[in-house]
Amino acid sequence: MKWQTLGFDKIKNFFEKMSENGQLGHAYIFSGQEMIGKRTFALELTNLINQTSPDPVFQLDRLFVDSGVSESGQTITIEEVRRIKSFVSLSPYAGPYKFVVINDAHLMTTEAQNALLKVLEEPSPSSILILVTANPNSLLPTIVSRCQEIKFPPHPRGIIGDVLKNSSLPKSEAEFLAEFSNGRVGLVKTVIGEKSFGEIKDSVEELVRLIKADINERLTIAQKLTDEKNKQDLMKKVLYWTLYMRMRINEPKARRILDGLVGLHKIISQPQFNHRLALENFLVQL
Repeated sequence: MKWQTLGFDKIKNFFEKMSENGQLGHAYIFSGQEMIGKRTFALELTNLINQTSPDPVFQLDRLFVDSGVSESGQTITIEEVRRIKSFVSLSPYAGPYKFVVINDAHLMTTEAQNALLKVLEEPSPSSILILVTANPNSLLPTIVSRCQEIKFPPHPRGIIGDVLKNSSLPKSEAEFLAEFSNGRVGLVKTVIGEKSFGEIKDSVEELVRLIKADINERLTIAQKLTDEKNKQDLMKKVLYWTLYMRMRINEPKARRILDGLVGLHKIISQPQFNHRLALENFLVQL
């Protein structure tokens, strides 16, 4: 297979061998840090196994599912799982398999997960499901037990450096981003492509201000960050705060703040919880 995705050589070798030997499983969980390249790898894997060409008919053998179609934009509902069930019930059009890639699978509602379990219990021999998630612990144990988990490690500094080498970022920003990203090549590429280094800078400065702010100001910010207008950006902001505190782990209070951020991130990645209350609790304890 000729890969475009950077790194993950052991995982590439694994799937190449399984594909050559006809030993591919019917369901996988791709787990690892956010923005590390799991989704990109999954989509490329489906193309390589099915030997996808530009012909649109080949795209009919892949279904991509995420939270974007839901009313809130934060959940994957049972309606999407019903679409999956219908999709895998049909024979492949062109390739040997029909693939379903569920991005941010931890955003499935409990109802959706229970419905997906029924699909996993009676797998079609010509379908493969890939659940992409940074939070596999939010999946039902019965789902996890029916999937093979593939853990994606952080990229080594050399790969991150190669990506930054071709960017137009100033040296100081490139060096900061290399450390800040913690091996997340997807994050680095997004920042370069969207020219969004300023967002990271603004988020870091906001956290520094919050650490120094009084309780009333922190609660006001919590309300602002979780209103309908801003709550879509909350996950990214908390991710940036977490990565920044990881860089400062040897400083006083940094470990406690980082632990709080990890817990906060876990809660706000699940739509059934009260995000504003979780953020307020975190900020009060800064």
